[in-house]
Amino acid sequence: MSAPHLFVLAVDQRPWLTQALWGHTGTATPDQRAAATRAKHVVLDGLLAAVDGGVPREAAGLLVDDELGPGVAERARAAGVTVSMPLERAGLDVYEDAPADVAAYLAHHAPDLAKVLVRYNPDGDADANALQRRRLAATARAAHDASSRFLFELLVPPTPQQRESAGWVEEIRPGLTLRAMEEIVADVPVDVWKLESLGPQQAYADAVALAAAHDATCLLLGAGAPAARVDDWLTRAARSGFAGFAVGRSIWWDAVRGLLAGETDHPAAVATVAARYRHFVDVFRDASLRDEPLTATGRSSA
Repeated sequence: MSAPHLFVLAVDQRPWLTQALWGHTGTATPDQRAAATRAKHVVLDGLLAAVDGGVPREAAGLLVDDELGPGVAERARAAGVTVSMPLERAGLDVYEDAPADVAAYLAHHAPDLAKVLVRYNPDGDADANALQRRRLAATARAAHDASSRFLFELLVPPTPQQRESAGWVEEIRPGLTLRAMEEIVADVPVDVWKLESLGPQQAYADAVALAAAHDATCLLLGAGAPAARVDDWLTRAARSGFAGFAVGRSIWWDAVRGLLAGETDHPAAVATVAARYRHFVDVFRDASLRDEPLTATGRSSA
């Protein structure tokens, strides 16, 4: 039996958001924090509008932090939405917990999914990779002790040599992603993988099989890509057995930027978020129901 769908609207960006809006990655000023909080509540409003418009509530999820989004997770939980919250110190090459007392944080917030973002290349620094696995094993234990599932967002950055290679995204990174999953799961109990696009159709299927061997499922991340590109990735993922997606900026960035610049109002921003989120849900659900073969690009041959 396939896993239930989970469609996560990801709005846990912190340094990325302050850099995009105000040109820095430091601590937000009070006014900036208030603006970011307003934006993240608008994103939740868009998600809830999409649920009211037909997205199954049991499949809807929100990934949000409490640093720039205080109160958002609590509202989402009260609305019956699956809640995920981040545990990583953002922007680092080698994983560190944030906050330092993960157990207390999880006890307080009790997210359904405790999420980590990890940069891990199996051809990278072996000592750094081993250190990350040790740290993440402890974090996963803390998540499970708190009755949260462990959501692992895996980014595979290229080594300097790989960065110069043609076909990095479609040909090289997918194999490295699968190798990274194998190395990580040997030490870290992962419940849900959040993965980058995997190129060939077979790589998506291989990721699903690898995850399933350890009772885990896979979600696709959006990487801030244009909608047409995300549509293509979602089609491949859905047809290969992914459980859903965790997409953020591709859904809400235009609405948030326009709102905070005074170019659009709250109802219009909410409507934009709702429409783009529901679009990706529809693309995924439609693809998962179709049974004609895909070409090498991931498009239907019909």
